[in-house]
Amino acid sequence: MSGSGKAFDVAIFQRLYRRGLPYRQSFFLTLTLVLILAFMVTIRPDISQSMLDEALPNSNTALIGSLALTYVVVLLIEVVLQYWQTQIANRMAQRITMDLRAELYAHVIRFKLSHFDKTPVGQFVTRLISDIDGIAEVFSVGILDIVRDILKIIVIVFAMCVLDWKMALITLLPIPVLLYGTRLFQIAVKNSFNDVRNEVARISVFIQEHVTGMAIVQYFTREQEEQKKFDAINKEHRNAHIRGIWAYSVFFPFVELLSAASIALMLWWGVRGALDYDMQPGVLLAFSTYITMIYRPIRQMADNFNVLQMGMVNADRVFKVLDTDDLQVDEGALPSHTLKGEIHFNNVSFKYVETQSQWVLQDLNLHIAAGETIAIVGATGAGKSSIAALLNRFYDYQSGSIMLDGIDLKLYELSDLRSHISIVLQDVFLFSDSIYHNINLHDRTITRDQVIEAAKAIGAHDFIMRLPGNYDFDVRERGGMLSVGQRQLISFVRAYVHGPKLLILDEATAHIDSESEKMLQFATEKITHGRTSIVIAHRLSTIQGADRIVVLDQGKIVETGSHQELISREGYYHKLYKKQFIDG
Repeated sequence: MSGSGKAFDVAIFQRLYRRGLPYRQSFFLTLTLVLILAFMVTIRPDISQSMLDEALPNSNTALIGSLALTYVVVLLIEVVLQYWQTQIANRMAQRITMDLRAELYAHVIRFKLSHFDKTPVGQFVTRLISDIDGIAEVFSVGILDIVRDILKIIVIVFAMCVLDWKMALITLLPIPVLLYGTRLFQIAVKNSFNDVRNEVARISVFIQEHVTGMAIVQYFTREQEEQKKFDAINKEHRNAHIRGIWAYSVFFPFVELLSAASIALMLWWGVRGALDYDMQPGVLLAFSTYITMIYRPIRQMADNFNVLQMGMVNADRVFKVLDTDDLQVDEGALPSHTLKGEIHFNNVSFKYVETQSQWVLQDLNLHIAAGETIAIVGATGAGKSSIAALLNRFYDYQSGSIMLDGIDLKLYELSDLRSHISIVLQDVFLFSDSIYHNINLHDRTITRDQVIEAAKAIGAHDFIMRLPGNYDFDVRERGGMLSVGQRQLISFVRAYVHGPKLLILDEATAHIDSESEKMLQFATEKITHGRTSIVIAHRLSTIQGADRIVVLDQGKIVETGSHQELISREGYYHKLYKKQFIDG
């Protein structure tokens, strides 16, 4: 059911209807075809009746030929119209859902990073793929087929009453029982569908998380335990499907039983009519056809109502994401193309969660001159990476201000600001794409020659040229075809080629070997030259050439100075250095 708990939520349906307004011509064309098909439903039974009651008794071969030809033509027309209706409806549905998926993705990528911190990735995957696919069926199957089936039932009942109203009443006696059974079936399937959707979301989240973290599972030999967890979720997923299968396995034989009951009533009444008065055999044939035709749309309506309700559940899930107002606020309008890179942190206090008591940064005051390279060091959790996150405005601080070239950071237009900041992270993310596109990120203003020159400057060109395909080498998912050091070099080239005014290296050499460290040390010197650079480091050997070193502890600056100055003071930095190089 929908989020409101209703079987059919009018508000959600209206939102879905508005999605189809740009394609209303296709919708009304499809609806016209549906109406034509619904009103054509009586033609073939009428032809069969005429054949049996008029043409055959009189041996009228011309009429027999004419009726047979008409029957074939009508059948062909129905087939062609049904083909057009299916094509147009499905094309319309796919266009609507393509627009909706694009809108949803555009909304998701504007969320604050904090929203992704608290929402499983698998949930977004489910919303963007299977939930929207379910909405497509509302437009391609649900609404139009329900209209078609209702019209068919009305037309057939009317035709039966015109033909013989007494027989119509007798043969339709099982219909109320069928309608009641259909309602029970609809409720059962709806409930099972809700269970299935919930289990699909659970299994998607589990698989996404555990495949991504498979190294941890295998490192700590937790395969059997994780398999047990998966088996439990998989079992619930299976049980949810079985409940739906059970409803179908009961309902369809039930429909066939009632259909047979209607045929039996028709034969009983028809035989009595043949004995008591002149009941023509063509009428019996027409009634037999009508009974078959009326049960089919009633059975289909149960399915189509479930499709509609399933689509409503999917739509409710998607609309909840679209209605989530956890977006990155961008009230700035100033361009940043003339940035020099002077930074002031003025009494900045920050915590990731408003309700948590401990501050990540506390009354931080820090001045970074334009073109200066500073290193930020400290224990894990000291707040080093938070500084980088605040400069990119991935998160907003609670108090104080950050000034960039003397202007409040929030006054700059967000995407323009970020275009002048490059960051190299500890955990490098590469897309399943070529090296070339992982460097320029499909920015057409960055040419292949510029990428090659940047790679040469950073020192990555030689290893790239040894790969099959060179710059067109596909690194596969998360860059799995490259070593850690190679991935890190690619990220340096990516940061360098975008020509940033402000560079942030966040633990960029934390997980590499000594040989790769030498290469990255050269890359660091090259990439930081002539621009404001913040080097967040755990390895103190990589930051000794910085203009200034800032030492953080529990969100506060405890020391600043050059490497030699800090060593001579024998304070916090000296303890870190001693622990890493002497005691270690």
